[in-house]
Amino acid sequence: MKSSSNNLISRVSGPAVSVVVHVGIVILLLKVLVFRTPEKETAIDVQVVEEQIRELDKVEEQEPQQEQTAEEALEAPNELADELPADNLLPDSMLDSELDLSGLDAVANIESPLVMKGLMVGRSESGRKKLLREFGGRYGGQAEKAVLKGLDWLQSVQDENGSWGVGKSRSMTARQERARLTGLALLCYLAHGETSQSEVYGETVQRAIQYLLDEQNDKTGSFVPFSKTVGSHDDIGVYGHAIATYALCEAYGMTRMPLLKEPVEKAVQVIIDGQQKSGGWDHRYQHEKWSDLSVGGWQVQALRAAQAAEVQVDGILQALEDSVSFVQGMYAGEGKFYYRLGNKTPNGDLDYMTGVAVLCMQLAGSNQEDEVKSGLDYLKDVECSDWDEGWEKTGKNKSFNIAYEWYYNTQAIFQKGGSKWSSWNKKFAPMLIEAQDSSGAWKPPSEMDEAVSKDIIYTTSFCTLSLQVYYRILPSFKKADRNDRPFEFDNDVKIVVY
Repeated sequence: MKSSSNNLISRVSGPAVSVVVHVGIVILLLKVLVFRTPEKETAIDVQVVEEQIRELDKVEEQEPQQEQTAEEALEAPNELADELPADNLLPDSMLDSELDLSGLDAVANIESPLVMKGLMVGRSESGRKKLLREFGGRYGGQAEKAVLKGLDWLQSVQDENGSWGVGKSRSMTARQERARLTGLALLCYLAHGETSQSEVYGETVQRAIQYLLDEQNDKTGSFVPFSKTVGSHDDIGVYGHAIATYALCEAYGMTRMPLLKEPVEKAVQVIIDGQQKSGGWDHRYQHEKWSDLSVGGWQVQALRAAQAAEVQVDGILQALEDSVSFVQGMYAGEGKFYYRLGNKTPNGDLDYMTGVAVLCMQLAGSNQEDEVKSGLDYLKDVECSDWDEGWEKTGKNKSFNIAYEWYYNTQAIFQKGGSKWSSWNKKFAPMLIEAQDSSGAWKPPSEMDEAVSKDIIYTTSFCTLSLQVYYRILPSFKKADRNDRPFEFDNDVKIVVY
């Protein structure tokens, strides 16, 4: 009996133990596989673009070599720069210190998303500071203060409808003039990185953009009416359309506003369709047998802005390439260029046109052509005109004033760089800064007693743009590294999906 009981216990206890062991294993596996804390998985970033410039400013402040405040760093002494050695003793390259532009392809000092690439990479607050120190030298801080005074003055004289001009006339000429002046003034704000979202100048920019859009003919794409006189040589509408196109292309490139896409495409098409077979342009885009280098200069700048803004219109690149042969055809020899060709005799004004021609070829990517080199050699000998000397030189010219020459020559020399830029800036910057009126405007001598006039608006815009040369358009000898990685902020919100 006892033996049977022992056998029964043996037969039962074996399976029981096995069951207990397997149950334990199952429980352990459940704890490990089911109740284990999930591992960290790949995150999907949701980027919140806010207060962008603040992050950039923090980086700027952390640079070990910058012990001053931003304002102190830009401040320039009042004394003139020391004498520079003769140009031929200095290397034909920019300063020995190289500027790292790869980190500037980010955002400007506004509260809306803004990405500036290529030519406009220096227009962020961080970019302006770096480029002013690099190329403005001891005049960078004073130049920036003069620019801000100019922007404030232009803002104070903007018309209620968003334009710049004098009077209420709606005549063809008045509308052409307003388009030209409004485009020039708008370019000043855009050069400073201002958009419709800017705290101080946002409304000014928005109203200017809206004025130009309201003026555009939906069918033709033109921002101005043109004279009906065939062969007219004095119709300024071609300037108004090109400058307005130039400004809106920059605005589109900086903001990607959908509202601007179709208007700039139509406007750019007008310029392409108006180009002659020779690569040039006349007044009213008539395809006459004469061409005008001054007119052509604004078409090239507008096309280059369209290309930089990635405006989707066929023929932009080809039009720029064709413009090079047009400029070369205007060459008069010894670094000089004709103002107009195709009349009975070539039109002169050669001092003005060299800067126009050189800048056009630089912007079109042909900065190594012989005509460019000869033109720069000529500008080297011409040197920068003093304020009084310049106005005396151009006093009798109804088509141009000296501010037009400063605008083009300064950009052409800056794009080249080298010792010539150093010596040019030494004379140009303090001269223009000192000539600014206490109101913030730059007034021609004949307009000194006037509060505002079209010539004062015209001159102030050109002088402001000239003093923005340090950061307005990336010089051809500096290349910004392409940064395909999305810009990220420390406070980006990240959502983890399991």
